[in-house]
Amino acid sequence: MSEGTTPGTADGAATDVGALVDGLFALPLEQFVVARTAAAKEIKASGDAVGAERVARLAKPTVAAWVVNQVARERPDDVAALVSLGDELRDATADRDRTRIRTLDRLRRERVERIVGEIRDAGEVAGRAVSATALDRLAETLTAAVMDPDAGALVRAGRLSQALQHVGFGIVDEGGEPADVVELRAYVGAAERGGSGTAEKEARDGSGAPGAGSSRSEPSRADDEPPEDPVAAAEREVDETAAEVDRREAERDEADAAVRAAGDAVGDVEDALGRVEDELARLADEREELRARLADARDTEATARESLDAADARLDAAEERAAAARKRRRTVRRA
Repeated sequence: MSEGTTPGTADGAATDVGALVDGLFALPLEQFVVARTAAAKEIKASGDAVGAERVARLAKPTVAAWVVNQVARERPDDVAALVSLGDELRDATADRDRTRIRTLDRLRRERVERIVGEIRDAGEVAGRAVSATALDRLAETLTAAVMDPDAGALVRAGRLSQALQHVGFGIVDEGGEPADVVELRAYVGAAERGGSGTAEKEARDGSGAPGAGSSRSEPSRADDEPPEDPVAAAEREVDETAAEVDRREAERDEADAAVRAAGDAVGDVEDALGRVEDELARLADEREELRARLADARDTEATARESLDAADARLDAAEERAAAARKRRRTVRRA
């Protein structure tokens, strides 16, 4: 069985855990939690409970980490070329070649700035707007990827949950806490392989806590159950509360999606209403203009009617004079 494939289900189907994990970190950020839950269920249904637990525990990326992950996917060659400078810098440092170190460090800054600058100019990554803060985190994480080989491997994998920063004593996360990038690589790698490594060892040992002894269990006592180990109880409580947080995150993401959909609907209606109101305003202006024109036309009509009445009166007077003239002519002719 190849790495990244879990044991088959009863009907022979197999789940490609690596592809599922990779797909999770490639999704739009708001879809991560729901998709992670679905992926864990799919893996568990394939018979790999350990791998399912590993995937279920993958932390949702911060916005900055999501931006780094998408940049690593969209620009793999640029990121690989940048990360490769780390090996050259470490070799130059080991050789105490100051000239080479300065040259490589300048090249590192140029490559980081080129990537960040092009993202800044684009204004978005994978269809999502990128803030100035996220760009700063991107630059810091790319620098950390050069300075630390494990951080570099994590960045190239595109599966960060938090952005990274290189400080004097090592790599820290966005909260300023030391980031064990070696453990992070092992954790993500184990999730990709469906729970191999530490999780499988814990499963074989029958213990969820590091440092468990080789003994599988103590002899059971028929009359008296041994009390639960405090460490195991604490681990169980952490697992339960983490699962609840995941459920609440899924609920929150679903509610957020509903709010977004409703907001989009509100926006559409507001746009339509705005168009109608604009049209009403235009029609109102046109109505006032037509009313003014109607008033003018009516005034013109009234003036024309007055002129017509005057003309009729003059016509009547002229006809009366003509009739009188004809009458006088007849009288004169008979005389």
